[in-house]
Parts: sequence; C-alpha cells; structure tokens
Amino acid sequence: MFSEILTHLYHVNLHAAMKKILLLLLSVITLINCTPLENEMRLTGFVKGMKEGTLLLQKSENNTFKTIDSMVVKGDAHFNFSEIIESPELYFLSLKIQNIDREVGAIAFFAEPGDISINTKLNNFLENAVITGSENQKKYSQYKTLIKRYTDRNKNLTQLLISAAKDKNMKAIDSIDKLQKRVLTSSYLATVNYALNNKDYEIAPFLALSEIYNANTKYLDTIYNTLTPKIKASTYGVALKEFISQTKNQDNL
Repeated sequence: MFSEILTHLYHVNLHAAMKKILLLLLSVITLINCTPLENEMRLTGFVKGMKEGTLLLQKSENNTFKTIDSMVVKGDAHFNFSEIIESPELYFLSLKIQNIDREVGAIAFFAEPGDISINTKLNNFLENAVITGSENQKKYSQYKTLIKRYTDRNKNLTQLLISAAKDKNMKAIDSIDKLQKRVLTSSYLATVNYALNNKDYEIAPFLALSEIYNANTKYLDTIYNTLTPKIKASTYGVALKEFISQTKNQDNL
C-alpha cells in the first residue's frame, strides 16, 4: 500500500514538474516572439483624412519601385509595417487610392532598425509628412534644408533664363548661364562638406551617389576615403566604391 502511495506521488510530482517545464518553455517562446529583432524596422503611423486605400512599403531596385509589403486601409488610417533592414536604405511609403491606377505619392524616408513613425494627411500626402525615429532621416532632412537655398536660387535663375530666351537677349543668357554654373558648383561643394561631416552615417555615401554622382571623381574619392569602416561596408558604401571604380575605368578608356 505504501509503495502504491509513493508511486502515485511520484507521478503527481512528475506531472507537476513537466507542467512547470512546459510553462517555462511557453514563457521563453512568448518572450522571444515579443522581443524586437536586432535588425527589425518597426514602421507605424497615421494618415489623417484617409478612409480607404492601400499603403505600400517600397524600395528602389533597378530604377523601379519594388513593393516590399502593403496594407489595405478601411476606416482606420493607422498603419504598421515590419521589415528586416540589413543596412540603412532609402525606402518609400506610397499611397494608392481606389479607382486611381497610379500611386498618389511616395514619401521617401531612411529606413533603419528601430521604431520609425510617419504621420501625414491625405491632402498633400508628401508635404505634410512628419518622420521621426531614424538618425539617417534626421541627417537627410537637415541636408534638404541646407540644399534648398541652392535649388531655390537655381529655379529663380531658370525663370530669368526663360525670359531672356524669349527676348533673345544673348548677353543676359550668357550671364545667367555663368551664375547657374556657380550655383551648381556651390551646391556640389556643400554636399561634399555635408557628407564629410557625416562620414559615420549611411547618408554620406547615399548623397555622393544620388546628388553628386556626375561631379569630379576626386570629390567622390574624398568622401569614400573618409567613411568609417562600418559605413564603407554598408549598402551605399559598397555601391559608392563600385561606382567610383567603374567611373575611373570609363575615364581610362
């Protein structure tokens, strides 16, 4: 009788122990599933005034937009996307409205691991976008503010050039042309300096590739050579190195 009681207690304790182990395993699995991944971008946001449509998370590949993920909005304009980011890159949040075959607009933002938010409005989808959470995005926004003075100046000169061309005023055309070249040179130098001052961010090689790719190769070389090892190994760092090499080979032909 006593041995039967011991056997019963043994099975009861074994069952309790196994139950504890299973609960512990479930807790560990839940914790793993809830813990953010190291390279995960968690994009959230809200589109004020949007009732129905589709939001697309996209990136540029071979000069075309590749859709990474999409979300259909019906009533609630809050959205969220999750994406593994191996290296910070420029992504796009595009909006497509029903019965319109093309995207309404695409908000460019620097995607990187961590929490990023984009809040905007249906009206003026691009202009009203407020982006937070990305260090490279902060640098990108600062750069766009910096370079705006040059783009605005160039637009004004272009309008003057059109007027001079209508009047067939060759003297004014020549003068405006020289001014535009100066503005272009100044904008290139401003971009180079900005990249050099942010050599430990992926924005540096990105600007070299997107804004001054047709500048003198020495400027691109200067930017690349000052990049930190981490940034040289990034997507844009590797691309910049390859671009410089290809440009030099073409120049030697």
